[in-house]
Amino acid sequence: MQKIGMVSVVIPTLNEAGNILETLTTIEKELAYPKEIIVVDGDSTDGTKEIVKDTNSRLIIEPRRGYGIALRTGMKHAKGDVVVMVDGDGTYEVKHINLLLDTLVKNNAEMCLATRMYDPNKAMGLMNFVANKIMTFCFNMLFMQFLSDTQSGFRAISRSAIEKVKLTEEDMSFATEMLVAFAKKGFKMVEVPSVYKSRKYGKTKLRRIKSGVEIFTIMFKGFMERKYLWKRLRNGSEA
Repeated sequence: MQKIGMVSVVIPTLNEAGNILETLTTIEKELAYPKEIIVVDGDSTDGTKEIVKDTNSRLIIEPRRGYGIALRTGMKHAKGDVVVMVDGDGTYEVKHINLLLDTLVKNNAEMCLATRMYDPNKAMGLMNFVANKIMTFCFNMLFMQFLSDTQSGFRAISRSAIEKVKLTEEDMSFATEMLVAFAKKGFKMVEVPSVYKSRKYGKTKLRRIKSGVEIFTIMFKGFMERKYLWKRLRNGSEA
């Protein structure tokens, strides 16, 4: 990627009234590129929608529940040539958004992730940290990558790359599905150090066991499809 014309920031929300305004205000203040901010809300009942309506952000109501559904809906409406996805729960350091974008351009990459593995405050819970390490190790082994935080939901992505892959996952496994699809296409993925912040308000929507099973299923399914394709290509070249 040579330059960035406009950035579309896509934020999925569900009952994040206590967190969303700080996220939106910080992005509005810090983001140095031409931008649009798209909040895809799962029909919140706590006042999240009303808060977003009072900002410069674009609000899309997506009554179908699911992290992946919300992000796919936002990306479908995005007009920028780079899409930044980030949660609206205040756990990501959105002040690092320019670093993600600058690194994406500098490395001519299709994706740049904010890795939380070097956070000096170690705010991520032990269970999540260990699970993340295991998932990331498996992904790197299966797809020959060198990432440190495959479960980061704060990432900058080339929209042209998004348009070249098929993404169908509806919940948390969407983020892993994207990595698998990009790895299979040979797209370049890089990282920048960031931090993890404890949630100030509300409760996490993460269902650990369900999401874990879906994530590992996506990884191994993608690996087997890739292995099968290599075999077909090799047999075709030998014919």
